[in-house]
Amino acid sequence: MDLIGPISDLFKCVCSPICEYFDYYRKLDENMEELDRVLRELENKKKDIEATLSRAEREQGKKPSNEVSDWLKNVQRINTKAESFKQEVEKGNCFSRACLGKDVEKKIEEVKEYIQKGCAFTSYVSDAPSTSGMTLSTTSNLVGERTGKIVEEIWEDLMGDKVSKIGVWGMGGIGKTTIMSHINNKLQEKPNKFNDVIWVTVSQPLDLFKLQTDIATALKQSLSENEDKVRRAGRLLGMLKAKEKFVLILDDMWEAFPLEEVGIPEPSEENGSKLVITTRSHRVCRSMKCKQVAVELLSKQEAFNLFIDGVGNSILQVPALNKEIINEVVEECGRLPLAIVTVAASMSGEEEIHEWRNALNELRGLVRSRNGVNADVLGRLEFSYHRLKDEKLQQCFLYCALYPEDFAIPKDELIDYWIAEGFIEEVKDVQAKYDRGHTILNRLVNCCLLESAEDGSCVKMHDLIRDMALRITSESPLFMVKAGLRLLKFPGEQEWEENLERVSLMRNNIEEIPSNMSPHCEILSTLLLQRNGLLQRIPECFFVHMHGLKVLNLSHTDIEVLPSSVSDLTNLRSLLLRYCLRLRRVPSVAKLLALHYLDLEATRIEEVPEGMEMLENLSYLYLYSLPLKKFPTGILPRLRDLYKLKLSFGREALRETVEEAARLSNRLDTFEGHFSTLKDFNIYVKSTDGRGSKNYCLLLSASDMRGILITDLEVDKSVSLMNCKICEREEPIVLPEDVQFLQMFEVSDVASLNDVLPREQGLVNIGKFSHDLKVLSFVRCPNLKNLFSLQLLPALQNLEVLKVKVCFSIEEIVVVEDEETEKELATNTIINTVTLPRLKRLGFYFLPEFKSFCSNNGVLVCNSLQEIEVRGCPKLKRLSLSLPLLDNGQPSPPAALKVIEIKKELWETLEWDQANAKDVLNPYCKFVGF
Repeated sequence: MDLIGPISDLFKCVCSPICEYFDYYRKLDENMEELDRVLRELENKKKDIEATLSRAEREQGKKPSNEVSDWLKNVQRINTKAESFKQEVEKGNCFSRACLGKDVEKKIEEVKEYIQKGCAFTSYVSDAPSTSGMTLSTTSNLVGERTGKIVEEIWEDLMGDKVSKIGVWGMGGIGKTTIMSHINNKLQEKPNKFNDVIWVTVSQPLDLFKLQTDIATALKQSLSENEDKVRRAGRLLGMLKAKEKFVLILDDMWEAFPLEEVGIPEPSEENGSKLVITTRSHRVCRSMKCKQVAVELLSKQEAFNLFIDGVGNSILQVPALNKEIINEVVEECGRLPLAIVTVAASMSGEEEIHEWRNALNELRGLVRSRNGVNADVLGRLEFSYHRLKDEKLQQCFLYCALYPEDFAIPKDELIDYWIAEGFIEEVKDVQAKYDRGHTILNRLVNCCLLESAEDGSCVKMHDLIRDMALRITSESPLFMVKAGLRLLKFPGEQEWEENLERVSLMRNNIEEIPSNMSPHCEILSTLLLQRNGLLQRIPECFFVHMHGLKVLNLSHTDIEVLPSSVSDLTNLRSLLLRYCLRLRRVPSVAKLLALHYLDLEATRIEEVPEGMEMLENLSYLYLYSLPLKKFPTGILPRLRDLYKLKLSFGREALRETVEEAARLSNRLDTFEGHFSTLKDFNIYVKSTDGRGSKNYCLLLSASDMRGILITDLEVDKSVSLMNCKICEREEPIVLPEDVQFLQMFEVSDVASLNDVLPREQGLVNIGKFSHDLKVLSFVRCPNLKNLFSLQLLPALQNLEVLKVKVCFSIEEIVVVEDEETEKELATNTIINTVTLPRLKRLGFYFLPEFKSFCSNNGVLVCNSLQEIEVRGCPKLKRLSLSLPLLDNGQPSPPAALKVIEIKKELWETLEWDQANAKDVLNPYCKFVGF
């Protein structure tokens, strides 16, 4: 009996592992399924984080935190190990299956742990304070001694500690925004104590919800549209507090409001932040408890000097003109800078005394004949409108008033409207029309009736000039403009007067149009309803009495069906429905023979509208990102005047349709094509004989992944290969011979750019590879080992941008394929020189195995280099950069070099081929956290 206990214990010791062994064996398949499930969950989390990081880098210049970078590396390691598990399971025996079963269970727990870590991150990016801001274009110089003193006063208050809130006030057009634009730019240019400078134009009517959105956007962040104002205020408060010391400039305020309602922390000496407002009312300054800074009218001499600057000094030398008549015109401008500048611009080049006397009489008449608020100011501005003299030029100007106040108006969009309205008919060629349109815009800018904005792609109207335009259009021609007011209710039928010519209700929150509304507006030519995201339905009868309509924009609304009454709008020239994400049906377009512009991009339309073949005057056809089941053959060849074409080819695309699009390419200015299959992509490229339209953007992707371009360079011919395989043995990819931008994103089967080179009888033919390539980008290509071989170098002599991101297998950029050359390089018998004479920007991001640019002792020569950026490349040993030499033999930096962004610890360990290279480049280094 004494032996029973020990024997029992021995049995347990032996049986327990055996039972556990069989348990692992039995559950292996079940655990592998569980591993697959949690790996998918981990991969989804990884993609979410990477997408957020990509957006943060693109929009805010922010980089991943060290913790997140380590997490991403470990997830890649886990995925690699999981793949080896799967291979072992497929070939394993009983014993190995049991052993694997135990490892799989551990791996499941590890994956779950990393999922939890991924969910627990409160932030994905480094919290280093941003010094970002926006430099504003200032079309006017600061004028007057008093103005200079105001700028000095505001600057001293900003740099000091005593004043936290400043209110700059004065009448409209006096120069408040100009003053603050100069202050803003000075804050951007000179080192100072603030982490960020935030500029937001408030305008009227005051909308705190919109103001929250605008401040968040200026911070390059976002707020949910679905949350209430209180929750949004809390989030915005956190964003602004994270900036610590900031300057918030609120331009053109009309009403006071409590800062806490928006989510703006109260500026104080303790937190070091500042608030500056501009307003026409000193009461607003007082209500906001700001120190008041009044902007006064110019002195007579200052007004005269500003006028002469605008009209040109040569006017003083014209014998027929005396200083007295010029002084009288200046006096009528009321010493108001905006009026002086616009009137001076309109009189520039006029040398006849009769013209000046007539202008003086017109100006006096307009100033004295107007009543109401700002009547004298608007009268002075209206003088410049009448001085345009050309009726079509005046119509083009007035059309700008259809946009919301302070809106950046895209130039090309505006010109498209002008063309549709018939304002530009003296030329027939589409490009000539655009050239004429830009000439008109330049004329309006030169007359100071418009301002250049953004990057030169937009124009703006000063709010007073817009007021003047709206006053003109309240009579003839008659406009109804309620744009950007966040209206909920559609204007009543009594507001739709018979003589209405143009209506703008864009950018509101209109939910419905009354079901029986059918306005009698037979001469209405433009109706802009875009960006009313809640609008779901338009009554069938709504367009019945609008036969004169030329422009109809319903883009970014929630409509599901377009009324059949649209089919009878025989004068319609522009029908814009892009991003109506629920739109499934468009009625027949057979009668719309005047149609010039049809935009159905990103709708849910599955069939081409009936009667498309009749639209022979069509210049623009956008059918991109549609779930089209098929595009019937025979339509595209009939559209002989097409200028720009955007088209998506689904998996069921007809070969004939792809070939028809290709045959159009030599007539098109621009083609954008989204191909779902490699077969269709190749058919298109082959059918164009390797060369497409003047401008093209080709996307090969099973899903719509547009807009992930990584360069601000102007490129006319681009190819993006995304989430696809391109090296199929049966049908490898065929690239256009003149491509300038080539991007690969999540291309899983490419190991090198050489894999996509055209081959003839098994040999590479670089003669057929684009020698025009300017931009080369690889992102998240897991099997990429290198970018290209020496053999490809002659085709890359125009390369300007080279970027590689999140490619975990790449070790070097340039590889030597020739064995004999490789041996000579390895023994230092020869030095291989890689010359890229036009390369400007070089970027390597999150490449854990990346060691050097050139293998062995190769060196990189690129004397046009401006920027180098290295992030997350822990194994990098050599940049392989060969620097130009001075007369004394010492290395010097490339003449155009601006910055090298790299981790300090990594920079210190890099090896260099030239003595003193590191010391020469040190001044250009901007050290980053990873």
